[in-house]
Amino acid sequence: MAVNESLAPPDAAPSSRYKLHAWGVTAALVLSAVVVFLDKALLGLVAKPMSAELGMSAAGFGTLGSASYVLFGVTCIAVSFAAQRVSPRWVLLACGLLWAVGQVPAVIAATGGMLYASRILVGAAEGPANPLSMTVLYSWFPNERRGLPQALYTAGASVAKIALAPVLTLIIIGFGWRAGFVTVGALALGWSLLWLAVGRQGPYGAAPIRRDQAQVQSAPARRDQAPSGPAARVPWRRALLNRTFIGCFIAYFAQNALAAIIFTWLPSYFENALGFSAQASGSLFGLPSALGIVALVTTGAATDRLLRAGVTSRRARGLLGGACLTVSGLLLTCLPLIDTPLPAIVLLMLGYGISVTVNTFANPAVAELVPPAQRAGILGVFSGLSVTAGIASPVITGWLLDRADTPAAGYTTAFLLSGTVLAVAGVLFALLVHPERDRHDPTRSDHVPA
Repeated sequence: MAVNESLAPPDAAPSSRYKLHAWGVTAALVLSAVVVFLDKALLGLVAKPMSAELGMSAAGFGTLGSASYVLFGVTCIAVSFAAQRVSPRWVLLACGLLWAVGQVPAVIAATGGMLYASRILVGAAEGPANPLSMTVLYSWFPNERRGLPQALYTAGASVAKIALAPVLTLIIIGFGWRAGFVTVGALALGWSLLWLAVGRQGPYGAAPIRRDQAQVQSAPARRDQAPSGPAARVPWRRALLNRTFIGCFIAYFAQNALAAIIFTWLPSYFENALGFSAQASGSLFGLPSALGIVALVTTGAATDRLLRAGVTSRRARGLLGGACLTVSGLLLTCLPLIDTPLPAIVLLMLGYGISVTVNTFANPAVAELVPPAQRAGILGVFSGLSVTAGIASPVITGWLLDRADTPAAGYTTAFLLSGTVLAVAGVLFALLVHPERDRHDPTRSDHVPA
């Protein structure tokens, strides 16, 4: 899709019309995150009534939670590369429609098999959403102004859990667990219509690559030849096999493993381990994310200010991000020491809330590594590989619960394991992430005058 030149920011300062359009697209993308993460939260909210009706064990339900990730990574990578040749606007629209259609098998499910089919289909459609949304988002902002928009996009998940999860819980209690899937499907359809109206690619991105361009750019370059020009590209081996990408992948993988546990098991943890009612558990579901919104906006704005002040991305994203992730992991490892509900909830709020800030550090750092023309591809590979953590972590948690003496013991063991992995990942993130060293060409910037 060609850039709308009338909306391109002038050399001196972006126009009011440009700012309005940029933040309008950002708002639409935040709403997409709300829909996607509300769908992920839905499974945890219907866990008890659905498992009782269909006779599912904890391990069986954990496997259902993992079903969303079976094709998630595959479609994430494949579609993100395809979006380098097709406008992300249309790909995201197709994803939104599939989010809606994919709820139908769950609504009419009489067996666990139909639920698995629903989760696999919706997960396949949700896979490309994150990298494509970030590709569009980054196309409206230069590198030193991407932290806050990224934070707002990531906060969409918290908005879904805090504002909408309690409402969805009431719908499930009042009308049955199938009504939850109907509600999410309707929201997905509504978002698709909104995106059709406002979704656009901005001037900091790259137009889709034509076939003839791809043939020219795929020709092997000399080892000592640096990429140049508006369509400059770097070999994928160089883009992916560097310390910054590896450090970001480790951190994102660890946080995705924790997030999958939260989405699948947190309401059950509140109900079965801490003794809250089903309605209270649904209302509390978003509580650990409340701090996440504050942490996301704070760190996103802080990294932007640091970068505009001349601080290196190594410090503003690598060191600060590693510190946040390490602290969050250490907090979660303290959960086995807590045996009363209120302190346990506070610790979860701090540990999980701080962990989600990895999004404001890792994703922009990965985007720095390649020119705009390859941004959708590298973000797709990054997200697709990282979310594979969601396949294993809910199943492992279910296995621990089935074998624990008490539900509380099983949950705290799972959080102890997750916290340890997060803390180690945070240290590695701080040691490895150095975008200035690993980016495609340190002497050239994709900055467009703002």
